Amino acid sequence: MEEAGINYIAWWGAGLSTMLALVKFYELWKSRFRIDVGYAFCGDIHQGNNIHIRNLSSHSIILADWELFYRSCWWPFKKDMHINSSGISASDLRIAPYSSTTFNFSGQYYFSWNREGIRKRKIYMRLYVVGRSPVLKRVYG
Repeated sequence: MEEAGINYIAWWGAGLSTMLALVKFYELWKSRFRIDVGYAFCGDIHQGNNIHIRNLSSHSIILADWELFYRSCWWPFKKDMHINSSGISASDLRIAPYSSTTFNFSGQYYFSWNREGIRKRKIYMRLYVVGRSPVLKRVYG
């Protein structure tokens, strides 16, 4: 009779520890590193194109550098064409948790995104986040 009581306690302990492990995995999944890139393109060269970088994680990120480029996606003949980058004047840009920053490309930094300008290419952005490998995100196309 004593063995039956021990069995119930063992099953209860196993079930409780499994539920606690699931809660912990959910917390880790929710706080994982996530970054999103969006756009608001405009046909006016003076107003320019906007690209939004959103930090969707629960920790701040530091953006050390970035590159914007066209990419023709015909493997194995992938070809990148530079549009713009942070360049020599790059400084660490801190993006707070659950917030965003916007880059404006107007005037001399304006780039074409219409059918004639893009010519079967896509627009990509490579983000260099401190402490991580570079993140490649498709912006448009």
